[in-house]
Amino acid sequence: MTKAGNSHKLPSLDGWRAVSIALVLLAHSSYTSGFPEVFHHGAAGGLGVRLFFIISGFLITCLLLQEQMKHGTISLKHFYVRRALRILPVYFFYLLVLGGLTRYSQPVTAWLANLTFTTNFFPTPWFTGHLWSLGVEEQFYLLWPWFLVAVLGRPGSRSTLLKIIAVPLLLAPVVRMMDYKHWYPESAGFLFQDFSFFARFDSLAFGCLAAVFFVHSRPVLEAFYQKNTRLIAGGGMTLLFVPTLLKSLHMGQDFQAAGTYSLQALGFSLLLLQSIFHPDRGLYRFLNWKWVSHIGVLSYSIYIWQQLFCVPDDPLSLFYRGGLAGPAFGPKDAWWVSFPGCILAALLAAHASYYLLEKPLLGLRARFR
Repeated sequence: MTKAGNSHKLPSLDGWRAVSIALVLLAHSSYTSGFPEVFHHGAAGGLGVRLFFIISGFLITCLLLQEQMKHGTISLKHFYVRRALRILPVYFFYLLVLGGLTRYSQPVTAWLANLTFTTNFFPTPWFTGHLWSLGVEEQFYLLWPWFLVAVLGRPGSRSTLLKIIAVPLLLAPVVRMMDYKHWYPESAGFLFQDFSFFARFDSLAFGCLAAVFFVHSRPVLEAFYQKNTRLIAGGGMTLLFVPTLLKSLHMGQDFQAAGTYSLQALGFSLLLLQSIFHPDRGLYRFLNWKWVSHIGVLSYSIYIWQQLFCVPDDPLSLFYRGGLAGPAFGPKDAWWVSFPGCILAALLAAHASYYLLEKPLLGLRARFR
């Protein structure tokens, strides 16, 4: 997932990215050979991606709102140049390596989905299947800045902005319920499936909502957090983990389908803001340890490259969806596709990707701020 702007100016955010990518790695490596069955938890990956979405929505909105307040306008040109420099080099280099330097192959339609960032609507085999989340984010980037430009600076702009944000907050649970109940024509299934933008965009919207209050009402919000520290921490953690408990108990299936993502997004949004206001309290200190922040800085590259190494051990797994049933390179029992070697391999690849592809472009991106 992507890292928007100079997040080091706000504490804890890189630490949360580290937590998010750790959850993704836990989920994906749990399908590899050698992983302890007792720790298997596929839902962790979904939660990790959800956290990434909220962080992205929060940071992108903060940066654009601050740009509007400082300059009286938002430069869409500069925004899209910054996003392109941030996302595309690593993204396309991964596809180049996968398609040109490994034995992996997939249908032309899958490559087209990857190249057009529509993998979230048209699922692809394992080695590019994880790119669905970048599709969701890219579609968010195509829409949200234009709404801000159209609304900000006009009378009642804040009220209008909140009404726009309310649309995905209300619509996404309905889409998820329709998917769960199969209340849609088969030809429209790609719009309602779990990875669809319309099933996931409420997580981004929760981040946007948190940013609006953070930027425009920070003193009031900070005072509220100072006064209700324990209530917010307890409420946030409860909202984050109660849905998982309900699922493990097989309770409230309809509610789980529609509301789980929303509750977790709300809970994490509360914790995210608290960790920014009080980074030196309790477990939030962990988020700001240097090595944790370093993992967060690498999270985008880790997310992209880990799919080469965290390969499902079952050759009949539905994760492959018609693609290569086995590692993209090397023997099936190689250390880099078995636990815990796959984690080490992913981290090594991510470091190389960050220092050779991402970091050299930081100065160029700064010219468009």
